[in-house]
Amino acid sequence: MSIRTLLAAICLASLSGQAVADNASSLPPMHFLSSVASDELYTALKANPAFGDLDKEALGSPIALLVTHSLRPTAAGKATGLLSAITTGVTLGLLPVVTNNSLAVTYSVRVNGKDVATYTYERTFTRAINIWANKNDTTHGLGQEGLDWVKSTASNFAKDASADSKLADLKHEYDFYFGAQAKN
Repeated sequence: MSIRTLLAAICLASLSGQAVADNASSLPPMHFLSSVASDELYTALKANPAFGDLDKEALGSPIALLVTHSLRPTAAGKATGLLSAITTGVTLGLLPVVTNNSLAVTYSVRVNGKDVATYTYERTFTRAINIWANKNDTTHGLGQEGLDWVKSTASNFAKDASADSKLADLKHEYDFYFGAQAKN
């Protein structure tokens, strides 16, 4: 009977160790805010186990993941945009507007409003836009290529965040005060 008890104890210990190991890779609960493709990025990040506790409804949470974007014309894009706008205006919108913009997506993990970790991903896009056909744009004004790239930054951020020592320290501190060890 003592061997059965020992085996049961080993099984329970290994199962509880697995649960702790799975939870150890998860970051603390965070409020999620995004200025671009909010639903798409939220879904992509929630699919990663490290962001399992990410929540759009965690208003008042001291820890937040803020995703912002900026879209700026490149140097060549300013000249191209001006000439393109003139030709589009002269043809009453028959010719598309051509833009060349630099899109930057920034992920900031903040605790009580202070940045703990920030990652920025940047790429340049050239688009031809018909001014009459974009009334129901489901790509948030980025075009399909731009939206696909923005969604891909979520996996890049998840990979970078998993290797960030500041976020590991944040997780350790959170677990110290609010983890299973603190409750005992």
